[in-house]
Amino acid sequence: MKAEPGQNVTLHCNSSTDAAITVVEWRRPELEWYVFFFRDNKPVEIFQDPRYRGRVELKDPGMKNGDVSVLLKNVSVNDTGTYQCEVLTDSNNRRKRDLGDEREFVRSVHLVVSEDPEKKQCIELLKKRLEERLEERLEELHGLKVGLGVSLGVALGLVCPLVGVACFARGRHVGLKSKSGPL
Repeated sequence: MKAEPGQNVTLHCNSSTDAAITVVEWRRPELEWYVFFFRDNKPVEIFQDPRYRGRVELKDPGMKNGDVSVLLKNVSVNDTGTYQCEVLTDSNNRRKRDLGDEREFVRSVHLVVSEDPEKKQCIELLKKRLEERLEERLEELHGLKVGLGVSLGVALGLVCPLVGVACFARGRHVGLKSKSGPL
């Protein structure tokens, strides 16, 4: 089974017996804890590997027709591996009841989570184009800054002398008034 990161996948498993299912175990052989553990009609998270907590649930909580498939949410590349499904059932005949519950290995599912090469290539191309456009915009903004700086410099170069002349002329005019005194 193949999936891409971020997808939700269903790991299919059906018990072959009509007996009542008492325990459902989904595991990965290389992990110490369960991927999913179900007992007494509810999930038991204390036996679940922390990486899977909150991401795995029974597809059909009623387990109709022995369906113990699980939904694995938001898969990542780290979820790649082999998943094994086992169920424990109440025994249907006297001999099995004397032995207690019967464990049944039901199914093994191999999951491969990887990026679609075409999609990854497309994303890289879009990323490159966006970076190029950003660089172009930054150059345009830099050009505007330089143009604004030059314009401001020219404006100040023209305004300052005019203000200076105006101040000088006003100062002379004020100075002439004060020397002549009141009339």
